[in-house]
Amino acid sequence: MRGVVIGIVLAGTLGISVLLHSYVQDTGSRSQSSSGFISLSPGLTETLFALGAGDAVKGVTQFCLYPPEAQERVSVGGLLDPNYEALVALNPQLIFMTPYHRDLRREMRRLGLSYEIVPQDTLPEIRESFLHVGVLCGHEEEGRKLVAALDRHMSAVSELVRDREKMRVLLVTGRNEHSGSLQEVYAVSTGSFLSDLLEIAGAENCVSGAVAEYPALSVEGILHLDPEYIIELVEKDPQTALPKLMAPWHALSELRAVQNSRVKILGGSHFTIPGPRITQVLDAFVAALHPDLKECVL
Repeated sequence: MRGVVIGIVLAGTLGISVLLHSYVQDTGSRSQSSSGFISLSPGLTETLFALGAGDAVKGVTQFCLYPPEAQERVSVGGLLDPNYEALVALNPQLIFMTPYHRDLRREMRRLGLSYEIVPQDTLPEIRESFLHVGVLCGHEEEGRKLVAALDRHMSAVSELVRDREKMRVLLVTGRNEHSGSLQEVYAVSTGSFLSDLLEIAGAENCVSGAVAEYPALSVEGILHLDPEYIIELVEKDPQTALPKLMAPWHALSELRAVQNSRVKILGGSHFTIPGPRITQVLDAFVAALHPDLKECVL
């Protein structure tokens, strides 16, 4: 657990030149008359605002809802299908994209739009994105401060749970809530930022080595894993629909997590967004796994 935090910090310190090279080589041509930024990712939008560059953000996707000020910017369409006319009209200095936008590069170049591909899939990548985006938007010092605050937070949590026994946890990010049963259950596998946060919080992800980052699990697969704890992430406040959400889990009475009342439903759109609010996600994991530490982190 402490090794995860130390490894992340070292990766950021020793591997920054490699990561920066991967960013820079995907930059398109820049126009001297252009200004401001466009973000095609909620995580990068939140990063820009957290760095203090919000005033320079001219356009965002329809899914960039935080901070609230982001909703006042021009909407340039969806995550993977932006409105190119809107992009050109805004004439940005730079468009921030993720590796999932690689298929857009050819059209961006054709239109003469400058872009930067910034990965945020893993915890080290999120950490490095704060530094790199900070440099690109003229807020380098703020980027360093954001990373330092993240490092301190992770180290403090790691120390807080250091002597706790690790529990095998199934972390669920989605399922068919309308079926009344556990269908199309998507779990978090090792290698993602959510799995890293789970480990720092003092748990062991019971889904490891999967080909997909968010593999689909059958009921039989869940029974085979038999996790000690289940945490399900939903987008909205789960309290009003909690009995309905919990019922399918309670039906699996063979599971140790169910027998020991260790099934937790956590609500909030920020849980699956890589960016500055991952410290809140980490704290929520700690509070769910270690109720006696709730007041220490929330």
